[in-house]
Amino acid sequence: MNLLASTLWGGLYLVLLFGICFGIVVGSKAILLRRARKNQPQVPEKPAVSTEPEKPKRTNPEKVYYIVEKKRTRKSNAKYSEPKKIKFEQ
Repeated sequence: MNLLASTLWGGLYLVLLFGICFGIVVGSKAILLRRARKNQPQVPEKPAVSTEPEKPKRTNPEKVYYIVEKKRTRKSNAKYSEPKKIKFEQ
């Protein structure tokens, strides 16, 4: 019976330790997130949409270069030579 009580106390300590660690990690991340939001610059609201259509902007066409890889060919199986004989000397 004493062994069972010891096991239960160990389980209770384990759950308690997990809760403390979990609270520390989640709390620290929440504090960091709150600080990051405070330090973030405020984005001004966009002005009202005008009824006039916008003129398309002209851009200078840029040259586009493509990377082309050379096609690799397989070696033909017909190019095999005769097998060499190996001599084992004692």
